[in-house]
Amino acid sequence: MKTIGILGVGSIADVYVHNIKRMPHAHLVAVAARDADRTRQRAAEWGVAAETPERLLARPDIDIVLNLTPPAAHLETTTAALRAGKHVFSEKPLGINLADARSLASLADTLKLRIGVAPDTIFGAGFQKARQLIAAGKIGKPLMATAAILYHGADGWHPNPAFFYRRAGGGPIHDVGPYFLAALIGLFGPIKEVRSTGFRGSETRTITADGPEKGRVVPVEVMTSVLSLLSFRSGLEATFSASWDVWATGQPPIEVHGTGGSLQLPHPAWHGGPLRYAAPRSAWEPIPVDDNPLATHNWPPAEPTSSNYRGIGLAEMIEAMELGRPHRASAELAIHVVEAADAIIASAGSGSPVSLHDQPAVVEPIGSDEIARLYDATR
Repeated sequence: MKTIGILGVGSIADVYVHNIKRMPHAHLVAVAARDADRTRQRAAEWGVAAETPERLLARPDIDIVLNLTPPAAHLETTTAALRAGKHVFSEKPLGINLADARSLASLADTLKLRIGVAPDTIFGAGFQKARQLIAAGKIGKPLMATAAILYHGADGWHPNPAFFYRRAGGGPIHDVGPYFLAALIGLFGPIKEVRSTGFRGSETRTITADGPEKGRVVPVEVMTSVLSLLSFRSGLEATFSASWDVWATGQPPIEVHGTGGSLQLPHPAWHGGPLRYAAPRSAWEPIPVDDNPLATHNWPPAEPTSSNYRGIGLAEMIEAMELGRPHRASAELAIHVVEAADAIIASAGSGSPVSLHDQPAVVEPIGSDEIARLYDATR
């Protein structure tokens, strides 16, 4: 059993708290944020202690800090947690740039502490089944993939979306991109080179989501549309379209095409399906994923419509710590995801290809029996 303290009490924390309570080997004891009133409110909702960040890091009964602070704060907050002797599981990305990500991983290694990093949706039912099918030759030799983030940004649903449009960690490539990059790297290995172009769809955005910031106009400092070609060391080529300037789309999140068929994968921000396969000269057909526990709809709790098991990577890291083996949602993978995101933006800015150098180890598959040990939906 490992005890957990959470830094950051924003909207994403709800699902983490919901899932931690169903992890047999994790126990949430406290939460902290800079806003004391908000922290006390959220702590009362969840039935845990409310702390300041400094007090939370000083608590001797906390083994792991779950870092849910905004990306621009990850270097400072994760550094502080590590120096306090805590293991860390961090929301994506590990750092807002490659230098920050490498610095954090190096510090953890020096202090002999663990860093796990979202996204853990690569453990999900659809992704794991797709990986099995590709490895078994279901689509023959994989040749190419398409990936697409296409919507109109966060101003219509997030109560305070200004940070999404700031240069430090903002934009679709660094915000939503890690889900797609981790999925593609998990399937096809490291990326060798990227070529990109991009633009800002507008100079400002108006917040339309309900809340105190509604109607506020915020500046856009980042490219809100980026189109990329990713060349993998395995030989596969992938197009990656990431835009917050799109009102509607019918394009699937990820498709993979090979010499013997095609696969449509679910959105990599979720842990379930659907997954579809098309044989040569045949129509799409569904591939069942119901044998995987993470296919079950669990979110929102009152009327579940989605498979949202954020934090399953934290549970897997805890088991890996107890068994003395590497964990799957590793800093090594997270560094390559940040390296790829940085390279995509750099290429779009310069108009030239950018080479990548990191080559993370292949993430081991995770089976339904292991998931069942990590997450008990009946708790």
